[in-house]
Amino acid sequence: MSDNLYAPLPSELRRRRQLAEEEAAVGIRWRDDCPADVGRKVHALINHFAQIPGRVFDRADAHRSIGSSSGLSEYITSEVLSEGQEGDGNDDERLDALAAVVYAYVWLSDNDRAWVTTGWDEEEMPTYHPEEFIEAVNDILLAARVEWHFEDGRFTQRGNSVLHADVVKPASVLLDSDTRFTKASAAFQTAINRLSENHPDAAITDAGTAVQEFFRALGVNGNSLSDQLNAAQKTGIISAYDRTLLKPFTDWLNADRSTRGNAHHHNEGDVTKGDAWLAIHVAGALMVRLSNEEPREILLAREQADAAAREAAIVKAETDTDDGPQAGILSKYRP
Repeated sequence: MSDNLYAPLPSELRRRRQLAEEEAAVGIRWRDDCPADVGRKVHALINHFAQIPGRVFDRADAHRSIGSSSGLSEYITSEVLSEGQEGDGNDDERLDALAAVVYAYVWLSDNDRAWVTTGWDEEEMPTYHPEEFIEAVNDILLAARVEWHFEDGRFTQRGNSVLHADVVKPASVLLDSDTRFTKASAAFQTAINRLSENHPDAAITDAGTAVQEFFRALGVNGNSLSDQLNAAQKTGIISAYDRTLLKPFTDWLNADRSTRGNAHHHNEGDVTKGDAWLAIHVAGALMVRLSNEEPREILLAREQADAAAREAAIVKAETDTDDGPQAGILSKYRP
């Protein structure tokens, strides 16, 4: 696929900048639905990657009628994806529609043998590009922090991945929870952004930077991750046992940055998204391990903090209403 499809326009650059600012304040929040802008982008992908988009949308309509929880699809898939918040369907229905078009496109790429008439009135077999299509869809979902992706032939939640549930989420929350880790948090978020932009080499470098900044926040300096790990043992931040356990992780991350990250020359195709995800997972696991916190406890603390914030917002809203211009009028009707 041409790289220009990944080139963000000014509006997208502003959105990503705003997202980065929000995540710097509240951490990464994964969503369990499909926002309108993601639907529009996937609709455009169908029109780009399918010679006859109607075939994809028709099969997706049937899939939604059969595969949805209700067995109903009041709105057609094409309009649910393309019209956004002011059109048919809501964010939850849009997630079903998105999953259905991915399944439809993949199925048709294997089974569609109906001839296509070209502009020269010739007939040819339809062509599909499932790998490129799925890669583009997953990149869009990751950039929007949608907690779903297409992997191994199935549309599934990232949370079903042990690495995502036990590493990426806890690491994101951990870094956001302490102002000492602001730089590490920014680097970790940037690594995920770079991956969503199809720049795995930059993602690897940023993952390594996140770990280095995490060490620095703990007062551990050094020219490399290995140096910092040695210094951490000398200062008592970690034990000799911890160093033995963590050394292979830091060596791998350091080696990957030296030979395949964007800080050094590499050949086209040398760095894969699998490499970058591994770097992100290793970085996240290392930071969670160094925090001496259990992943579940980290997530529970965030859930409790969010619940407290929501309760405080409700109380404030009620207080503001009581103290507002109508408070005097309403008070005489209270017992």
